[in-house]
Amino acid sequence: MYTSNHNSILSLSPKGRLWKICNSLSFVLAGSILSASLLPTNSQAQTIASAASGNASEAGLSEITITAQRYEATIQDTPVSISALSGEDLISSGITSVEDITRTIPGLSMRSAGPGQTEYDARGIASNGGASATVGFYLDDVPLSAPTLDQVGKVMIDPDLYDLSRVEVLRGPQGTLYGSGSMGGAIRIVTNQPKLGTYEATAEGTISGTQGGGLNGGANAMINLPLGDMFALRVVGTDTYRSGWIDRVVLDPFPPDSTYYPGGGTVPPYLRGNVLAAPVGYVDKNANTEYLNGGRVSLLFQPTSDLAITFSAMTQHMSMGAYDEFDSPPGTQYESRYEPFNIPEPITDDIHVESLKITYNMGFAELTSETAYFDRQEDQTQDGSETISIDNNVLANGTENTAPTFSDYIPSQYSEQDLTRQLSQEVRLDSRGNDQLHWTVGAFWSELNSDWIENGNTTDTVLQPQGIFYYSDNPYRMEQAAVFFDGSYKFADHWTVATGARWYDYKSRQFEYEFGFDAPNFLPPASSLADYVANSGFNPRFNLSYEPNENLNTYVSASRGFRPGGVNQIFPPPQDYPFCSPAPLTFGSDSVWDYELGEKAKMFDNWLSVNGDIFYIVWNGVQQAPLINCGYEYITNAGNGRSFGPELEINAKLSEEWTMNLSGAYTDATITNVDAGYKTFLQSVNPGGAPTCRADSSTCYAPILNVPKETANLSLVYSTQFANGYKFSARAVDSFIGTTVDEAFYFGIRLPPYDLVNLRASLAGERWQAALFITNVTDKVAEISSNNTSFQFNTPAVIRYSTNQPRTFGTQFDYRF
Repeated sequence: MYTSNHNSILSLSPKGRLWKICNSLSFVLAGSILSASLLPTNSQAQTIASAASGNASEAGLSEITITAQRYEATIQDTPVSISALSGEDLISSGITSVEDITRTIPGLSMRSAGPGQTEYDARGIASNGGASATVGFYLDDVPLSAPTLDQVGKVMIDPDLYDLSRVEVLRGPQGTLYGSGSMGGAIRIVTNQPKLGTYEATAEGTISGTQGGGLNGGANAMINLPLGDMFALRVVGTDTYRSGWIDRVVLDPFPPDSTYYPGGGTVPPYLRGNVLAAPVGYVDKNANTEYLNGGRVSLLFQPTSDLAITFSAMTQHMSMGAYDEFDSPPGTQYESRYEPFNIPEPITDDIHVESLKITYNMGFAELTSETAYFDRQEDQTQDGSETISIDNNVLANGTENTAPTFSDYIPSQYSEQDLTRQLSQEVRLDSRGNDQLHWTVGAFWSELNSDWIENGNTTDTVLQPQGIFYYSDNPYRMEQAAVFFDGSYKFADHWTVATGARWYDYKSRQFEYEFGFDAPNFLPPASSLADYVANSGFNPRFNLSYEPNENLNTYVSASRGFRPGGVNQIFPPPQDYPFCSPAPLTFGSDSVWDYELGEKAKMFDNWLSVNGDIFYIVWNGVQQAPLINCGYEYITNAGNGRSFGPELEINAKLSEEWTMNLSGAYTDATITNVDAGYKTFLQSVNPGGAPTCRADSSTCYAPILNVPKETANLSLVYSTQFANGYKFSARAVDSFIGTTVDEAFYFGIRLPPYDLVNLRASLAGERWQAALFITNVTDKVAEISSNNTSFQFNTPAVIRYSTNQPRTFGTQFDYRF
């Protein structure tokens, strides 16, 4: 049981917390439904609101038009669990990354080691345990969550968010319209498109300073150019720099770790040497810098009002000097990374996306063809010296040493290269011109090729004469095909039924070639493996909504999603590596059924909206990623589980000047029937993470990793307009992330809850806006996740916690030409 004194509700037991939150939500839902149903018309609601505020203004809360269901509708009129932020919302809130968005959306969470190193989860359906993403990620209609088995297949790109129309976040399985990588939800980044006959341009500049770091700066620009009557070109560029704040400290000599390996292969606690007392040989100050530059270009050709052809391309380069991670020990008060040798840990991430979209209005429907190509290469380097030295002391020519001293450190650079290329094609028909009936039919195909290359070098020729501690090349190929339909029909004045299904088929083949000291083959030729995995099936969804009036929309739904299975790496044989436990060669797909009850209510002429839902998810064949004694990670089907909880969003216009937004979620995600093999792993390999079992041991429970039970976000905005036309606004935002459970070399690491507070004030004229901001006002050092699992080799004596940027002061200026 994990509890905290951070908040009174967290001091309750898990069942007590759930009861309290669900009970509160039930009152809110019941009250909103009753209140909305008693407000039959907007004119009557406006009278009440005007009398209450003393002001007869007609302006209520703004509503965002979305296209997540393949037709235009507002969030309040769409009976699914969805949140959205407009481009104006992003600018006024100072949101510049998808990671920032995650903290504002109920039910959405993440596991991150910094920019370009983030996995997204929704409703407790964590992606960390599997080989591919559980939240679909789209740039317009281009799928970027490639179902790949490389190390970063489930790690999303970190695109610049300048010049966007909106961001849409769907919660719950989206397997009907969005396919295999979205069994927890989907994120859509929707860009602004070229405009015919219109010249427009914008520019933005930002400068800030980070406490304990240095100066940050960035510039963005956009221009839309009409080229005759049928062409339009839109170009967006960005160039940003973020200073680092985490030092990379080289110690000379590095203090020795101490432990022992008794026979039988169990792993006792390690003791890292006192790095704070060791002599410092070199300091790479503020090592975790980030440079990001790139651009988007879109060319529209529209010869008639019914035909539009748009070619779009995006390129982005990101480079970091080191991870956003610190070592523990010594812990959060010393935000540094300690190394035995001067081995830098850079990261580069290069992305190219090209797409060709053709739309043709056929009258009764719109025909859309979307052809897209996605290319990504990510290179990373890590200092593996501590891990290699442990192996050097523990093994001597394949023989276990039961009393190593861990004082003989040798330099080892561990590098990884991830290459991903995906070609995709979708063709669909979307109905038009009938508010009573909406439908979509289509087909999808994609071919993915990826290559995951690992290379661990060492100067110790006793370990390996060629200086290769570990080398692995893992080419992978997956081909997917699907046909789908989705539609809704308003069969009575207040009732609408929606349903859909997607038939999918995928075939994947993985090869692996590896050799080295930590591999089955000590010297080339490499050992090799080839395996083939395939599956097919249906993802259906059902939805019934009741809309008694324009103020209230209620619904009940059920939907299915899935994730492909795959192949694990080859592990060293027990005779060569006696404490490296065996692992299954392959793992199966997992799937979920999501059952949901929700409502969307507007009150007082849309001065107040309350959107809430309660979901229950049945998760079969949960993919988890245990870490075995020698530091390897493998994927297995850990058993069956479930996730449930409420989600709530409240938007309120308190007066003409004041607006409040409150959102929150409680997610209880657990493996409720642990598989026998995973149970053995938890009990014998990682004793600290043993599952909780019933008295007769018939059923055991284990946590699903990286899922915060409680999340909440509160923002308060004040805005007013002066007589001279200038507009002033100020906002305060507090984001709370609850306790999570993670793993590094050991299972069951508890990450404490944290709050992040941001302040922002701006003054705007007709064409410009100037803002002052402070992020992380309290200078909180958050432990976002434990990231020893960033690579296959993990250091048992130290945990590397990813963290957030310290307190930062800055100013931003936007101009519209």
